[in-house]
Amino acid sequence: MKIIKIIKIISLVILLNITYSSFAKDYVVEMIFFSDTHSRSPVHISTDPINPNLTDAIVLNEDAGALGFFPYPEEAWQLSNEAHTLRTSGRYRVIEHIAWLQPGLPREEAIPVRIHAGINYQDEFQERTFSQSIFSEIDTPIDHPVNELDGTIKIVLGRYLHVYTDLAYRKPFSVSSSALDNPLGKERILADFAVKSHRKMRSKTLHYIDHPLLGILVEIRPVETENETEAEIES
Repeated sequence: MKIIKIIKIISLVILLNITYSSFAKDYVVEMIFFSDTHSRSPVHISTDPINPNLTDAIVLNEDAGALGFFPYPEEAWQLSNEAHTLRTSGRYRVIEHIAWLQPGLPREEAIPVRIHAGINYQDEFQERTFSQSIFSEIDTPIDHPVNELDGTIKIVLGRYLHVYTDLAYRKPFSVSSSALDNPLGKERILADFAVKSHRKMRSKTLHYIDHPLLGILVEIRPVETENETEAEIES
């Protein structure tokens, strides 16, 4: 009953705040990002940085509520068992488990959500800097450490649900100081890997986005009220 009350309260706040899209359907987006600590998949290691497009991205804080985006209460998460299984597997490491509530917006109105999590490599790799041009108004180089996972997730509602990832996954590697792709001459380099994808999904179904080094579990659930049950979105 407590969870139902929380959902009702958040839904009411959204209806009061979203004047530009009061007809929008509301969804809970829950995601688990995890790495495979035993991965043996061949990867190309490069020192070239990958800078995701952070333009118009929002951080899930109190300011995001004006746009109808709210952090979802942890006691209402539904993928906790999956996260626990990953954590105790001995093979996988959970980088971030996050959930938020947002309106279902069409492509032209969709807003990317900033994902910024995992190990901070800033102290070890101080040579890594970011161009000011990649920062939106919410970011400055000072509050943008070199984290293991950075980028955006964007949910688009059309005839189907669409999930767009624009992420950089970073991992240190030990290399020979004389390697041709190691211009810094260091024994450890920080390599960036792009995780950029587009997936069409159905609601209330657990989906998996795969990458040689990074896995993403995602489930998108419509917020239902007592008087209205939303029809399932077919894939």
